[in-house]
Amino acid sequence: MKPLATGDPVQIDGHRVVGRLGEGGQGVVYLGESTDGTRVAIKMLGAGLDEPDALARFGQEIGYARRVKAFCTAQVLASGELGGTPYVVSEYVDGPSLAEVIQERGPLRGAELRRLAIGTLTALAAIHQAGVVHRDFKPGNVLLSRDGPRVIDFGISRALGESESGEHLVGTPPYMAPEQFDGRPAGAASDLFAWAATMVAAATGRPPFGTGALPALINRIMHAEPDLGGLDGDLRDLAARCLAKEPRARPTAARALLTLLGHRLPEQALRDTGAQRLLAEGRQSAAPPTPPARARRRWPLMAGAAGTALAVAATVLLLRPAPAPRPPAPTPAPLPVPRPGPMALTSQSELKIPDTRITLFENPADAVWVSSYHDQRKTGTYPTYVRDPATGAFSFFGMWEEPITSPGGGYVASLSFTRLKRDDFETIRLRDRTGRERELRTVDKPATLMAPRWSGDGRRLLATVIDTSASDRAVGFAVVDPVAGSVKVTKVTGAGRIRYVWGSDDASVLYQAPGGVIRALDLDGRQLRAFSGLGELVVRQAERTALGTIFATKCRENSHNICVWDEKTGARKGEIRLPKGVGYSGWLDDQHFLGSRPDGGNTDVVMMDATGRVVRTLATGPKAELDAIVLWYSRK
Repeated sequence: MKPLATGDPVQIDGHRVVGRLGEGGQGVVYLGESTDGTRVAIKMLGAGLDEPDALARFGQEIGYARRVKAFCTAQVLASGELGGTPYVVSEYVDGPSLAEVIQERGPLRGAELRRLAIGTLTALAAIHQAGVVHRDFKPGNVLLSRDGPRVIDFGISRALGESESGEHLVGTPPYMAPEQFDGRPAGAASDLFAWAATMVAAATGRPPFGTGALPALINRIMHAEPDLGGLDGDLRDLAARCLAKEPRARPTAARALLTLLGHRLPEQALRDTGAQRLLAEGRQSAAPPTPPARARRRWPLMAGAAGTALAVAATVLLLRPAPAPRPPAPTPAPLPVPRPGPMALTSQSELKIPDTRITLFENPADAVWVSSYHDQRKTGTYPTYVRDPATGAFSFFGMWEEPITSPGGGYVASLSFTRLKRDDFETIRLRDRTGRERELRTVDKPATLMAPRWSGDGRRLLATVIDTSASDRAVGFAVVDPVAGSVKVTKVTGAGRIRYVWGSDDASVLYQAPGGVIRALDLDGRQLRAFSGLGELVVRQAERTALGTIFATKCRENSHNICVWDEKTGARKGEIRLPKGVGYSGWLDDQHFLGSRPDGGNTDVVMMDATGRVVRTLATGPKAELDAIVLWYSRK
């Protein structure tokens, strides 16, 4: 902040003017302070507003801007005139601009870049829904605050001039779309072009068509292919689509946001008429077992429920879930057979999980590996990743999802956390190994699905049906068949707060009823058998092991140890004595199970034998990260 200059106002709109935050072609930006100490940014607009028509446009556009929901934007609070000069009062954002960060620190990488992309798209979706086109989206108009990126100055460019041609450019040339140079009006699609150019600059340090002499720059924007540098993955694909020469080929901000969030909601799900009007491009404004190594309280490696993220809140408010269509089932490809056999006893390679300090120790001979992971750290985004069965590489799957890969890798299934906001029904997202996706309708509200689990052969998915209006009591279970495209819901009375797991034959389910009785049901809900007095059921499916076909409980005599029981007869088959601090997370093969072990400030994910002896370390990382990042193990 610089001190006030001679002639600067000392008070604007009831705010004491403290100093100068910046100065440019549009005017001067001051830091203002109200009587209660609240800080605001006040922009005095001196350029381009000396005509009555321009002043009228200014009032109209700022009126639109004040309707923008405060998602990742510096909210417009007030506007007016002082001595004939218009001003805009907006929320003060304490943080540098993206342009300053790129200049001082260099390009952004990894999760930081993805958070920037999602936050700015959220802002553009909110801006466009209010009927506003930014027209000057660029690194200088994105501020990086401690609570995420904020977009500023939306609506002002439109107020400063109607003519948009090579003779009178409204915008910043390296970030302007082709239509802004050939006389066509800028619309929402132009903002998407500028957004993509800004993301490329954030990732590489330079805009996709470079800088320099204006005629050459315009020629590159109009005719050349963009240089996307090291931008990769779904963000690279999205940026390329947004940099299309024709506005109609670019996605809307809402669609682009959904793409990065990993959702496949239809475009007509946009909530209100303000957003619907902007769907027309160029709109003129005013115009075997699969044990998860988790970190939640009940399980050794599972974190507590994460809070609501800004991006998800924005999506819920900007989008109304529409009834999901029932597309015809694609011709199913033969499902791969899960790899048989045991785990290797030693590791041969190391793999660091992207954007974490967690290292996996692997062996090509392993029959089981980490097939997906969910990052529940308090980043406000909850990114999730799945592993390519062919290359072994992890790729981004979506935000606020919970992808789990089937044994054999035939399918990835996910229950989006945003389903909890719906009030009509739920769907489950399914992706096959060719990349084709579909969504199946599952249960009607107030029911919801929880704790999905693949069968051992990877052909069906089991989930517990919860009634959210009845203290989250389980009211039955659902079996999803992705090949047939079917969902079968079986109601069970008197189940209580429980979770269902597969029996070993994948034709039955197990659960612990009130009173401690462990029951086995067929898939129509008929009881097959029941066992009393065996201890608390460990929520894992029945397993075929060297000890026989068993299920596990916490031993009644010592709840730290694991007792195993014959699935058919209930006879005791053995006891696993766990070392102090070690947790049990289900069987990997017929001789080894998955466990977690503290190691100073780290946590190790380990493979243990039936005696409780650690055979091999499978993963390691800081405790805080392994407490908040879910590693899902499944057969290859």
